[in-house]
Amino acid sequence: RKSERRKSLSDPQALEGFSILDSFFYKRRDGERARWPKSAFLFMATGLLSITMAIAIYIFNPYDFIFKWKLKFEKDGEVYNLWAKPPVDLYLKVYLFNITNSEDFLAGKEKQLRVQEIGPFVYKELLSHENITFNSNGTISTTPKHPLVWQEELSEGNSEDDELILPNIALLSIAQVAAEKSYFFRLPINILIRQTDSQPLIRMTAREFMFGYESPLTTLGYHVLPNWISFEKVGLIDRMYDFEGDYETIFSGETDPSMSGLYDTYKGSQNLPQWEGDHCSRVTGASDGTKFKSFMQPNETVTFFRKSMCTVKRMVQHGEPTEVSGLTAQKFVFEENALDNGAIEEKNKCYCRQGNCLPAGLIDVTDCYYGFPIALSYPHFLDSDPSVTRNIIGLRPNRSEHESFFMIQPTSGLPLRCSMRFQINMAMKDVSSMSHVEQFSHLTVPMLWFDITFHELPPALKNRFHLYLNILPVLDELLFYGSAICGVLLLVFAVTKASVGMSTSITSARKISLQRSYDFRGTKMSVYSPCEEKCDHIPNDCQLTMPSSMAPTSVFDLENEIPLSDADEQELLDERDSDHGNSSNASEDCTITIPQEERRNSLKPLCHQNSNFTLNNVR
Repeated sequence: RKSERRKSLSDPQALEGFSILDSFFYKRRDGERARWPKSAFLFMATGLLSITMAIAIYIFNPYDFIFKWKLKFEKDGEVYNLWAKPPVDLYLKVYLFNITNSEDFLAGKEKQLRVQEIGPFVYKELLSHENITFNSNGTISTTPKHPLVWQEELSEGNSEDDELILPNIALLSIAQVAAEKSYFFRLPINILIRQTDSQPLIRMTAREFMFGYESPLTTLGYHVLPNWISFEKVGLIDRMYDFEGDYETIFSGETDPSMSGLYDTYKGSQNLPQWEGDHCSRVTGASDGTKFKSFMQPNETVTFFRKSMCTVKRMVQHGEPTEVSGLTAQKFVFEENALDNGAIEEKNKCYCRQGNCLPAGLIDVTDCYYGFPIALSYPHFLDSDPSVTRNIIGLRPNRSEHESFFMIQPTSGLPLRCSMRFQINMAMKDVSSMSHVEQFSHLTVPMLWFDITFHELPPALKNRFHLYLNILPVLDELLFYGSAICGVLLLVFAVTKASVGMSTSITSARKISLQRSYDFRGTKMSVYSPCEEKCDHIPNDCQLTMPSSMAPTSVFDLENEIPLSDADEQELLDERDSDHGNSSNASEDCTITIPQEERRNSLKPLCHQNSNFTLNNVR
């Protein structure tokens, strides 16, 4: 090792080929200082580790991995528990249409029906999913439950016991069904209507209208036609919230976390039986409102299904993302012409029941309401054909009050705020052949409209999602960019330090390889020492060891030139001449001994890590 080192120092060109990395791994030898501090190696190692960490974060994206894992529905999982029993305050607000001119209308004095909106009647919906079964194909089977609890304090002074003049659902429904039958079928029905003196507009409480009232016609139908009417009381909210026998299968997210919580099948089918074609009936991939598709892209659409709607509806993004409850939210509304029956868009003709198309703005949902002539619309017939409201007075459609929307967090697919607003109507056809209902022919009677809504997440849930969706992504990016920048800076610092140090080393080595002076004039030869370390603590004489091929001409520091004795000078010259005559360059190192007393008075040897020489003790 000494021989190789001696060769490198004797050849100035060889010095230029020093490897920077060699300087990091050069170990300390006895009596000599390490060329570079150990911290340089630590800087390089730490820099490489930081860059490796940044690359790993970029490739594997730990936040994305953890978030997708969170979205999967696993027993007692966080998002699964939110779906199984949402901890949000979900409310059903019902608005009834009180008939204010019932007597004049029935007497034929007025041709238009006057209505007055009464409400809200507010109920809390305790949504839950029960009888949950995990299937082997990555789906979950469950039975939804939607019990309602009356909320008097939120009903703004309205009571379930308030009496109103409202349509007789049983009479109008039976009359509509019978009107389409033969004369011999209509005859006994007309006799029964007259004998029971059933009227199309009757006084009843709000609760009776919503959750069921007794009617002789309904009781008769229950006993005579059990396959048609399976209940003794009829109420619109009662029918709308009848989930008896419903079961659904949803995706668990095992294969695709973004699809967790979305429908696979409803009642065992991927399509609703009352419609033809996937556009109107396809339920697979739709949401029931508890969770939508995750990782949504700009302009991406979602689909929504709920039994009360009887159909699947597409929702589109509206406006720019906003902030709701401290989280980014995108507003979704039902697409334009969502309640069209083919009059505007050909693809919507599948909503025409048995080939009979209702005016635009009405969807025939008779098959979902036990054969009753029920039509779905937006509240106050918003966006409906003008012909629908021609014979109705008292409606005031307002988009801000009657439009449905969901505010959805696009990354998680969780709704942050929603209002799902629809109106239930009786779409009467020609019933002029039926007793007591002749005035209702070709009239669409508004019954009620509802708003299923929640305004904000509870504080605990809000804080949790603020951590997941706002803080953790920022920390993930900071960790990535911080690791990358820190790693690059550490590598640059380490390489720069090594480069500067190597340059200093080469310069020092070249300076020490001096040529013989041609003009001595009696001046003693000297050797340049680039080291500056006091040797006062060394009790013995001080030695300077160097390759003999680099025999010095003088020893000096910045302040003093130290003369050598004649014997030392002659010894150095002889050693150098001997080296020049030897091609092997394998001679022994040259050692200069400086007396201690002379060193103390005039010598300040330099010994730092750049030195190619070692100042030794002579003990």
